[in-house]
Amino acid sequence: MKAGSIQQETLVTSLILAGALFVGAGLAGQLLLGAGLGVGLVVGSLNGFIIKAALDRRAPMLVTSFLRLSVFTLLGLIAARIMGGSIWPVVAGIAAAQLVMVGIGVRQGMRA
Repeated sequence: MKAGSIQQETLVTSLILAGALFVGAGLAGQLLLGAGLGVGLVVGSLNGFIIKAALDRRAPMLVTSFLRLSVFTLLGLIAARIMGGSIWPVVAGIAAAQLVMVGIGVRQGMRA
């Protein structure tokens, strides 16, 4: 696998997990919770693409970290507001996407 595929694999894995969470939560009668986690997973999976773009542009890490944090907070708030639920499932989904990305990176590193 090429190095740039960590972001793509994270996105695909997060989409699959989001779909599974949505269906599972719907079956358990917790559709809003599943939707929040799913949206968070998808939004969080975009973080890798943003980091790569910032590194390619040699942007200062402090500034880009602050901007990414601000953007993800804003997206989480907007998603929670649109869905009419709490922001915490969205934030948990974003955090889960970071764990997915780390897991994929570790797995690829172990293969190398």
